[in-house]
Amino acid sequence: MLGKLLKHEFRATGRIMLPMMGALLAMALLANLSIRGLAGGLSDIPALRILFILTLVFFGVGIVAVSVMTLVVMVSRFYRNLLKSEGYLMFTLPVSVHGLIWSKLIVSLVWFFVTGLFILLIMGLTGLNMADTSLEMIISGFPSWSEVLQKLDELGIRGALGEVFSWATLAMLLGAIVSCLHFYGAMALGHMFSKNKVLLSVVFFVLISMAFNIMEMSFAFGIEDLFFDENSVREALHFASRISMYACLMQLIQGAVLYLATVLGLKRGLNLE
Repeated sequence: MLGKLLKHEFRATGRIMLPMMGALLAMALLANLSIRGLAGGLSDIPALRILFILTLVFFGVGIVAVSVMTLVVMVSRFYRNLLKSEGYLMFTLPVSVHGLIWSKLIVSLVWFFVTGLFILLIMGLTGLNMADTSLEMIISGFPSWSEVLQKLDELGIRGALGEVFSWATLAMLLGAIVSCLHFYGAMALGHMFSKNKVLLSVVFFVLISMAFNIMEMSFAFGIEDLFFDENSVREALHFASRISMYACLMQLIQGAVLYLATVLGLKRGLNLE
């Protein structure tokens, strides 16, 4: 049943996400043409120069808008699908509350990853023509993987760098989950009441944020040897690794609390609109 829920979620969210990405891709092509125009003789024409600059500005705004809208779309799907009138149908399906929550979380994580990768790719492709750079020149300029590993071994930081990358990746993954659960938990708790559900959801969101901020500050003050004294790359990597581990621990605690709050709100006294 979870597979069917995921399929339905991807279809529903894809109707919004794919056109947004298509629009951003079109803006990237226009931005690339603007960069070509600014680098060429067309920049001498004032009207065209203003047009090129405005195109680049709108492209930057579009990147921010797509990033924000990805989160908005994922959160609104949870709200409309489980807390509005659609919830009457969703909660009659032969699937647990946990399955409903994870169907939203998995789809959100996939779209977060796809959107982030898509934005990085189009930003890179948009700026290829700057300084007479081409994709072939960039690829040929990169050293081989074996050369990179050999250099890291010579510096003695291969293991430390891999540890930092692993912990940082896990921290980002957990952070994305916690970001969704923060909205899910606040809305689920707010909709346990019969009146002022949206207002109470906002209140719960703020209170949860304040509580987690206090917890993070208290925990950070209690950590010893958080900073490093030696001015070396290896020590800096170990420091970054400890920070990433701390971030993972905080995200795990917050995620567990928010997940329980979401389950509690959906199972107990949920007042659908």
